[in-house]
Amino acid sequence: MNSAPSPSPSISPVTLPFTPEAVIQVLEWGAHPERSPHSHKQIAEWCDRFWCQYIDVDAPPEIERLLPILTDVETQWDLYLANTYQLEELRTRSFEDERLPVEWFQDWLSKVQA
Repeated sequence: MNSAPSPSPSISPVTLPFTPEAVIQVLEWGAHPERSPHSHKQIAEWCDRFWCQYIDVDAPPEIERLLPILTDVETQWDLYLANTYQLEELRTRSFEDERLPVEWFQDWLSKVQA
């Protein structure tokens, strides 16, 4: 039996608001990339944009507790690529089809929901 290929994620960025509920949604997408409308690259970029919103301001406590997790998602994405690809590939590839281990997203999700 042939299974249909999973649809490619959209190239548009994640546009969810920067809320705790959206963090859960995004991490769920990361943990289940086969049914996510966004790539791990787009998820990492959204986490970075969220974190950057609070660089110079005091975040409410419900956001403050999420910031280390959001930073870790983006940092691990960058480290994964740097440790997996040569410099020339990093300059030329889009990485839309690249995936981090889903276990990492499951771990981040469990920290957010703790």
